[in-house]
Amino acid sequence: MKLFLQVTAFLVVLVAPVLAAHLPQTEPDPSLSPRDVVSIQIEALQQNDTPYEDRGIEVTFNFASPTNKRVTGPLKRFTLMVHNPTYGPMIDHRSAKYENLKVEGDIARIDVILISDEGEYVGYRFILSRQHGNQYDGSWMTDAVMRFDIVAL
Repeated sequence: MKLFLQVTAFLVVLVAPVLAAHLPQTEPDPSLSPRDVVSIQIEALQQNDTPYEDRGIEVTFNFASPTNKRVTGPLKRFTLMVHNPTYGPMIDHRSAKYENLKVEGDIARIDVILISDEGEYVGYRFILSRQHGNQYDGSWMTDAVMRFDIVAL
């Protein structure tokens, strides 16, 4: 029995980093495209509580632009906002489809159609900007996310 507990504890230690590594990147980086930034956030929210509670929201907050963070931060406030009915369907959603990517200079827009955990179709428009003159220079970050209704598929 003692050996079983040791093996189980060892496996937990091995698996925890793997669960955390399901995302390719969890911080802004100039090598990431606008589509990459949005998909990282969407995937993080799909597995919001892996490897710990609200990790997906934390990753999403990491990609919020400094301007966005001034309005929505700190993280605790941002977490409450994401759990509200407007953004809540993003958490643990079933699937996502990316559409209408448009990049003009240092501004990008992409629409994401989600099927929520409850089976509801929900749309979100992400607005991103390439950062300049701050610690994230050259990185795409999210300035705003707006929910929109899906009328037909």
